[in-house]
Amino acid sequence: MIRHYLSFKEDLMLKAILFDLDGTLVNTNQLIFNSFQKAFKELLKENTLSNEEIINCIGPTLEQTGEKYYPQDPNAFVEYYRHYYQMNHDDMIEIFPGIIEMLENLKQLQLKLVIVTSKKRDMTIKALKYLNIYDYFDLIVSSDDVRCPKPHPEPIETVMNYYGLTHDECLMVGDNSHDIECAHAAGVKSVAVGWAMRGADYLKKYHPTYIINEANDLLTVIKKEGS
Repeated sequence: MIRHYLSFKEDLMLKAILFDLDGTLVNTNQLIFNSFQKAFKELLKENTLSNEEIINCIGPTLEQTGEKYYPQDPNAFVEYYRHYYQMNHDDMIEIFPGIIEMLENLKQLQLKLVIVTSKKRDMTIKALKYLNIYDYFDLIVSSDDVRCPKPHPEPIETVMNYYGLTHDECLMVGDNSHDIECAHAAGVKSVAVGWAMRGADYLKKYHPTYIINEANDLLTVIKKEGS
């Protein structure tokens, strides 16, 4: 059921909500993990990474991970990863519970909704369209659109510059330390999602402004920011 939040729309200071994609709106956790595992198995035959090491690869760009683990040919790593990812994408991707209702409610508030992701633009658009949520978003800032990805502030600063917004008019929502650190660096408040792969307790260490456990809890945060 879509709830109505128009009663506090006029009081809002916030103008834009910035969302990470993977692990925040879209459950691609197993797909990403498997894609890393497949690439490492093919390229690092003599060096088996632990599950924890693979999870630590979630957040940086693929190019950064390739440079770290396969510096002799980072592009080969990216190609192995992307091949598996693309082949299994549709069978291993789903939207998290409550996201559609949350997006509908945010649209009622006439907020700009923005994707800020370390993912490539083509796969970002593929995921959004496959899950029928592409039209909710006004802007996409992908790894293709910045020189310095998260946790550098450039992705958020790109959004602020595009819309002419101040720090207080933006809110960053994510599931990873890179999202929170990017918000800190840009001087923007942050929301960590409790359904993240690592869990809320891990994200608390990075001092997000808020932690939510259900998607529509974000509306409560937004109302608080407008009070």
